[in-house]
Formats: sequence, structure tokens, C-alpha cells
Amino acid sequence: FTFDTYGWVATASVILCAVSGALLAVPYDVAAPYLSVTKFVTANPAASLLRNIHYWSAQLFLVLTLIHIIDHLWKGSEVNIKKKSVWFRLTLSIVFTVYVMLSGFILKADGDSLQAHRILSSLVSSLPWIGPMLQQTLIGKEGNFQVLYIQHAATATVILFVIIMEH
Repeated sequence: FTFDTYGWVATASVILCAVSGALLAVPYDVAAPYLSVTKFVTANPAASLLRNIHYWSAQLFLVLTLIHIIDHLWKGSEVNIKKKSVWFRLTLSIVFTVYVMLSGFILKADGDSLQAHRILSSLVSSLPWIGPMLQQTLIGKEGNFQVLYIQHAATATVILFVIIMEH
């Protein structure tokens, strides 16, 4: 592997984010998310460092992915992608990247993230026809972070990795 593009550095940052996230999953308590995050950030300096690595590598992944997309569109190198299914999956990866970032923000369960949870839940459920079903599938009930946690830690992350590996 050579890091000759923003995409490679974004890939390295998402791997770092996934590894640090897997390590953070052990002390995270879905039943009391705010308390568990507060406890392992304040009581354990190593956990605090690990959470910061998780947070900043996720931020770096988002920014570098957007730069990577702009770079390819600017250079015109996206013309090599002929199949519409590949374009669909690459576009879908942007949606999953935003979803993983937003769900990670919500999972810390402080005042701002609880408000974001309410807003996202309301926005998704207001979609015609599939809104309520999509809201229950991706976000879950208000005050219960189990569905959001599973979708954040497993489903969306696996989908992102599959799309990244194909790309």
C-alpha cells in the first residue's frame, strides 16, 4: 500500500477508527450511555486517549473522503467508472459515512446529542411511505440506544468496509 491519494489516508483513518471503536465497545453501556462514556473518559486516561483517537480518526475519515471525492471529480478520473452499480455503491457510501458520524455523535448521549437524536428521528419518520419503518430500523425508540448502537458499530461499519474494499 502506498499513500498516494487522499483515499488511502482516509482508508487508514477508517481502519484506525474501527479498531479504536471495537476497543471502546467493551466498556460502553447502552443502557446508560452518558454515564459509561463519562466514566471511562474521566477515570481512565488510556480510555480517554482511545476515545479521542476514535473521534479524530472518524473526523479525518469524513474530511479526507470528501477531499478524495472532490479530487477525483476535479481531475476527471471518475470517467473510468463505467458501471452504474459501482456509482450507486460509492454514492451510498457517502450516506453511510454521514450516518456513522451522526450516530456516533448521538451515542455519547449528552444534551446536544439527545436533541440531535430527536431531530434525526423526527426527520426520518416524516419521510413518506417508508419513514416510520426506516426510523425504527436505523434509529430505534427515543431513549433507547440499542438499535442505533448496533447499526453504528456493526451494520453501517461493515457496509462501509465492503464498499471501501471494492473501491
